[in-house]
Amino acid sequence: MNRGKEEQAPTNVDVLVPSLKGLSNEFEEHLRSRIPVHCILTSSVIGPARARQELMDRVDTDWFAFVDDDVKLRPNWWSTVTGMIDPGVGAVEGLWSYLVGDKKVDDYTRAMAKLVKLLRRDSWRDRIDRAFTGDTLVRTAAVKNIRMPNIPVWEDEYIRTRVEKNGYRWLRTSDVVCDHLRRYNLGPSYNVGRYGYYLGRLSLKVQLKRVAQLPVKVLFSLAYTRNIYTGSFAIEKDFKILKGVLQAYVQRRSGSPLYELSRQ
Repeated sequence: MNRGKEEQAPTNVDVLVPSLKGLSNEFEEHLRSRIPVHCILTSSVIGPARARQELMDRVDTDWFAFVDDDVKLRPNWWSTVTGMIDPGVGAVEGLWSYLVGDKKVDDYTRAMAKLVKLLRRDSWRDRIDRAFTGDTLVRTAAVKNIRMPNIPVWEDEYIRTRVEKNGYRWLRTSDVVCDHLRRYNLGPSYNVGRYGYYLGRLSLKVQLKRVAQLPVKVLFSLAYTRNIYTGSFAIEKDFKILKGVLQAYVQRRSGSPLYELSRQ
């Protein structure tokens, strides 16, 4: 496959929005102000993986954009993501911020980025490096024939895996181009750990190490941001993920059929 050659930006794309409640006129206008829209496609199918699968099956353009209904694209979103495509790129994910919707998450992320820089050890990085399709431009050919398992989390990473298996690269912008308009939901953290283990993206050893690092991370984030809520956020998130990983670890050793998800 060709690498590094220029490719013309798509002139119009289907925009895929999983939404149980439908879209407001304001949100549709926002999409059209940021993206050259061919069609806005929505799905009320229950389950994130099933909804994204149903939407991808309806795409009629060479490229499409996944945009969640709880994000706001910044004015430079389109120019930034299309400026990164070439014939070897299968998807460009926009870097996001929680500053608008949940300041404690944004503060904690900034603190961890600073801590990694000071320690010069990437192993202390807090963010799990998994894909996010809440604001992502995708080449349709890169997900050809994709069939997703019915998983409650990690569906974004499953899509990235298929893009890379098809010989394309998955990129992320270096600058923030999207804002979350909601609070961070810690509810799925248990399933993030559980299914992350099933899919081979998390390990018990790594998650135990993350929990062991929590005292340093919490104290540093408090000193750096003066936001006491960053610590409680980090503790709840990492312990819920650890609980999920432990559950999956036990199920794997007992031969649970759920572990077969990692082999699909």
